[in-house]
Amino acid sequence: MFAEYRPAYKQEHAEDMLSLAGIEEPETRQLTEKSRRLSVHLDNIGHGLIVSLPVAMVVANRSSPLLLTCAALFILAARLISGTAAPHRLAVRRPRTGVLILVLCGVAYPLVTLGWAIKPAVGLFSWGEAVLPAVSSAILILSWRAAPPPRWMAKGLALALMIAAALIAAELLLNFPLRHILRDRVGTFIHNRPTVTLFLLLGPVIALLGFRKRRTLCLVLLLATVPTIVISDSEAAKLGLLAAVGTLALSYAPFAWVRRFLTVALLCLIWVQPFFGGTVARSVPDSMVEATKGAHTRERIELWQAFSDVARRYPVFGTGFASSPHLGNHPIAAEINPAYREMLKVGHPHNAFLQVWVELGAVGALLLSFLTLWVMRCLATAPADIRRVGLMTLMSASAIALVSHGAWQGWWVSAVTLAAALLTLRSTSRRNAQGPK
Repeated sequence: MFAEYRPAYKQEHAEDMLSLAGIEEPETRQLTEKSRRLSVHLDNIGHGLIVSLPVAMVVANRSSPLLLTCAALFILAARLISGTAAPHRLAVRRPRTGVLILVLCGVAYPLVTLGWAIKPAVGLFSWGEAVLPAVSSAILILSWRAAPPPRWMAKGLALALMIAAALIAAELLLNFPLRHILRDRVGTFIHNRPTVTLFLLLGPVIALLGFRKRRTLCLVLLLATVPTIVISDSEAAKLGLLAAVGTLALSYAPFAWVRRFLTVALLCLIWVQPFFGGTVARSVPDSMVEATKGAHTRERIELWQAFSDVARRYPVFGTGFASSPHLGNHPIAAEINPAYREMLKVGHPHNAFLQVWVELGAVGALLLSFLTLWVMRCLATAPADIRRVGLMTLMSASAIALVSHGAWQGWWVSAVTLAAALLTLRSTSRRNAQGPK
């Protein structure tokens, strides 16, 4: 699951190619050197794009899918040119049957639901927006299995996160000084997406740096980013931060117990969604709703009630992929309780679990449940530090998904899958202990 550092892989592969191809040694050396340089350049460009992603999101808060896709293509090309994709091909030759079925169903079933979706063409575009960054992150994982990323990437990402946090804080505190250059600076909410991206990458980057070996750098990174999350307008990121702290405290208990508890909690959260809106409306007192009105709690509850009603009326197969934005102007709206019918025009339920139920029905919820079980199984075999950060990232992402953002938005899928990809890497401190630079 984790990439190992092998400093001599390029030279070893070059020697194998010489013996197989029978090329004259001087020509081969020249060809190999050119290929090596091209591979290194492509590799540096790809990882440079990954490092630049947090800062790019501050400037353009939908840019991460493009950067992630380009990075994956550059890194894959580097691996193919250097020849290190050979172990990668062997790694995917015999995938686990259960994982393969889950991936194929997760990709194919949304396409099937386009057959009864409200606007299939728009749904197909949304499917591509979600699948492209997910596939790109999968390419990164497989490429890093063949050859780990350069060691500067971890420190580069840490620096990029600190720069992104500083830019967000400066804009929020100084009332958008760059508004005359960047015309989209119309409110503090414009930084919600980069703040969430910053937060989701924070844990994996700290794990990649190695907290025990680079404690000072990790503490500086935390001190530079956490205050920005706190002063931001993203209530979802703040909820994710609370979930991370709670999971961190819980993670010191025996892992087997923690794993069962969190798995049951997530599965219950998935399967309660058709009744989620009504349950929250009855459970949350008016005093709490009024105290958290800055987070639009009342509006969110009404929104969840409306979409939960839709989920109960289309329980098995849902309304079709990416149909949520169009429900308000569709005859389906006439079936909903008039008290909160107008909330369907908001666009999506601001709850990814509920959106899965509304659009993909119980079949989608079943796929999401299997995904949760698979992630927990992967974390069970991970090293202790990766396991702890992985649990924190999983529960933070789940908390954010519960209250905000559309499930299929490309920037959101990019942040979650890139964080997962980084967690498949060993920390640079461990690689330093395993071999020379």
